[in-house]
Order: sequence, then C-alpha cells, then structure tokens
Amino acid sequence: MSLNFLKSGRFLLTAGLLVVLAQGLWEFPSLQDYFFPDRQLTAKLQSARREGHKIEDDLTALRERIDYLKWFLAHNGPDQKFSADRMLAWPFSEPLRCLSPGYSWDFNLYLANQTQVRLQNKLKLLGALLQDLDLSVRTRSPQPNTAIRPKNPAGLSLFEQIQTFQSQRVLYNAELSNLTEQLTEVVKNGYQK
Repeated sequence: MSLNFLKSGRFLLTAGLLVVLAQGLWEFPSLQDYFFPDRQLTAKLQSARREGHKIEDDLTALRERIDYLKWFLAHNGPDQKFSADRMLAWPFSEPLRCLSPGYSWDFNLYLANQTQVRLQNKLKLLGALLQDLDLSVRTRSPQPNTAIRPKNPAGLSLFEQIQTFQSQRVLYNAELSNLTEQLTEVVKNGYQK
C-alpha cells in the first residue's frame, strides 16, 4: 500500500467523524433551544395540541365502550337477541355477543381497560410536556408579561396557551376518573355467565 492512500484514508475518516459529531451536536436539544427557541416552543405546543386531540378521541371511545357494556348488562338474559343499532356502533362485537356472550363481555372489558391505561399514560405524557414547556418559557422570559409570542391564529401569549392546556388536562383527568368509576361499577355488577 502506498503512503498517500493511508494518509488520505485517515483524513477522510477524521473528516467523516467530525461531520457526524457536528451533526449530532446540531441536533442536541439544548443547542436547538439556544439557536431556534421559537421553533422549539412552537413544536412543543403543536405536540401538546396533538396529544390533547388524541386524549379527546380516547375519552370518547372509552365513554362509548362503557355505554356498550352498560347496554350489554341491561340485555343480559338467556335469549341474546341480535341488535341492528348496536351492529352499526360495534360491528365486530355484536355477532360475538349473540354467539358467545361471555367471551364478548370479556373482550369488551379488556378493550375498555386498555383504553383506560392508554389514557392514563397519555395524560402523564401531556403533563410532562406541559411542565417542560412551562419551565422552558419561564427560564426564557423573566416576566410573564414579556413572554414570547409565537405566531398562532388565536393571538394568545405562550403563557395563556399553556394555562389553557393545563386546564384542559385537569378536565381530562376529571372525566377519566369519572369514567373509571363507571367502569368499576360495571365490572362490579358484572356479566353473569
């Protein structure tokens, strides 16, 4: 091997490692916050908004599942009739209910519990995201009145948006605890196999 080939290989390896190091440092969150603060705050706000929409969808799904379980208990009898209106709401579950009510009950209860756990995890994630957002805004702005105003259609300041999300999170927690109590009551009254 020639000496020039080894020197050029070392140079290319060193240059490549330096490029990877620079790119890694550039993507480091603290540097991103330092160089592009508005973009980071806007991205965190959008993430909180997306999580809020997902939580609302899951709360609706859990509410409908609990309503179905209550309906299932109300129509608990030896003669399990097919229900066309429930077929529209729960197309996969209604044929199972007629054929195997116990399995259908267990399956719907399992799905309700899974939705409940997913909601609890999303609410914890939203809480952590809002706490991080609040902390980053408070460290950037010494006074709440001089808060950074990112571009948004509502024209609200960043603090007002965070407070809105936090109040929504409190409402989501209250609704989840209410639905959890209803689910516990449904399980307590349980399906008699």
